[in-house]
Amino acid sequence: MESPPPIPADEARIQTVLTDPQRLAAVFNTGLLDTPSEEGFDRLTRLAAKLTGAPVTFVSLVDADRDFYKSTFGMSEALNSARELNGRTFCHHVLVSEDALILEDVAQLPVFRDVPAVASLGVRAYAGIPLKTEAGEMLGSFCAVDFQPKQWSKRDIEILVELAHSAMREIRLRKALHEAEVLNQQLLAQVKRVDELNQALSELATTDALTGLNNRRAFDHSLQLEMAVVERRNIPLSLLMLDVDHFKHINDQFGHDAGDKVLIAIAQMLNGCARVVDVVARVGGEEFAVILPNTDADGALEVAERMRTTVAQAKWLAHPATISIGVATLQIKESASRLYSRADAALYDAKATGRNRVVMG
Repeated sequence: MESPPPIPADEARIQTVLTDPQRLAAVFNTGLLDTPSEEGFDRLTRLAAKLTGAPVTFVSLVDADRDFYKSTFGMSEALNSARELNGRTFCHHVLVSEDALILEDVAQLPVFRDVPAVASLGVRAYAGIPLKTEAGEMLGSFCAVDFQPKQWSKRDIEILVELAHSAMREIRLRKALHEAEVLNQQLLAQVKRVDELNQALSELATTDALTGLNNRRAFDHSLQLEMAVVERRNIPLSLLMLDVDHFKHINDQFGHDAGDKVLIAIAQMLNGCARVVDVVARVGGEEFAVILPNTDADGALEVAERMRTTVAQAKWLAHPATISIGVATLQIKESASRLYSRADAALYDAKATGRNRVVMG
């Protein structure tokens, strides 16, 4: 293909284009740098070699300080393994020209004959078609190389141009897939975050902020669930209602912070006396409740007494405290509200008859 030899760009202009942030971002955003070879690109370089007769063809993405070869055909084993080349290359001149760079005998052309690949690899003829985004950013080039002077035909150039367009379609496809994967990961992260927030909201809705115990809402829900279990399995169910004795005196004499610490400490002791299946809840200011599944009256009294003595004998409370406990065991066909009322009435009796005691309702 007869044409006047191209005028090479000066080093300063090449360096400016190479290091342009927008261009480098476009190259990076392809998601192809340092990725393995892919058949979609390799098919194009094989076809380019077969149709043009060039012994070496490749797809080059030009980074700031190297050419990365996404696909190669016919390169030496070392270069094919490394898949990158440092230093000045013919592809850099393609970036600057923004048009096909056709060199029939680089040894006869000033500047081009000084490109390192001429001496190190024996390159004599080069044809490079720019790989340009729709926004005009230069990514690299689709190239063919010969080690002998070569007169590139018009057909050769048309073939390389078409294959360069195909390479850009592959690049756009990989970029779209990469962006889709990034969006998918972001979506998964957002879904996970929403799940975590929902879990946190659920815990906030069912957990007492001060003591970490179940709150009244969770207690009511758990009691209804246990009532349903009793109906299906005909097993006993007991309920404890507990109140901190003279709690107002603790708040008035030592302050509300001290009162909060007492409530937290008692909550921990009640939890320590309960089984895994038991439901310990804070249902009022200084009032607690404990649901005891599959527990009859004797078992409930035993648990209640253990809780009462644990609190009364605690040496690590900053301000000594005691609790009063009302106990009720579910009767045949009794409702949850009736069970609650009996336990609460027993608690009232415990406080009215001296406190720091357990009363069965």
